[in-house]
Amino acid sequence: MPFALVPAVFLALPESSRVTAELGDSGRVIVRSLAFTLAFAGLLIRCAAVAYAPDGTSSRDTRALRAPSLNTTGMYSIVRHPLYLGAGLMWIGVALSLGVWWLVAIVALAYAIYVERLMAVEEAFLTQTFPVEFPRWASRTRAIVPRPSDWIPATGSFQIKRVSSEHNGLLTLGIAFPLLQYLRLVWQEGMSSREWYATHHRSMLLLEITVLISLVSIVVRHLPWSELLESNAAG
Repeated sequence: MPFALVPAVFLALPESSRVTAELGDSGRVIVRSLAFTLAFAGLLIRCAAVAYAPDGTSSRDTRALRAPSLNTTGMYSIVRHPLYLGAGLMWIGVALSLGVWWLVAIVALAYAIYVERLMAVEEAFLTQTFPVEFPRWASRTRAIVPRPSDWIPATGSFQIKRVSSEHNGLLTLGIAFPLLQYLRLVWQEGMSSREWYATHHRSMLLLEITVLISLVSIVVRHLPWSELLESNAAG
């Protein structure tokens, strides 16, 4: 899906240059701050959802659906699909960084169409697997728009490995934000690469930090003592 949206991004680059010029320095700061806030809020939602999810649930499996238990606490007490909500905010945040409203609309619509079928299939599976519990939970919990007043503290144990699996999303943001700005200024507006590197220290710092965290997360996921930490957290 992200690759299918690449043509729309390139079409938006000229418009982005015009919009950012009209916004001025203060306007650009506001738009970028909002974009960063949405994207990283989405990532935090995903981390919060998987942090206490039981083994075998909220996974990245692509071959078959499985659900040994039904998540109804933590993030799942206020929204049925927190992972899709988080990913959607990440997509929208990245698109918003270019400041082009119709690109944000296209990305949001494409994502909604994409995940609607996934949610339908997953919920049909959960209805069959938990014929009593799922309809009861679904009747009081919204699908994609959270209702914070329904919050129930998570009952599971904190899982370091599950949280570290979200390093992929963090790395995606760390690459996407600098890359889009690089394309706009260097490819579209003709700024030299050397000048871009010299004037965008924060973008490069973001990239370096996310790469470092991603590497550390990969190491943590393969260390045996990470399981010991999780068991201690459960205790």
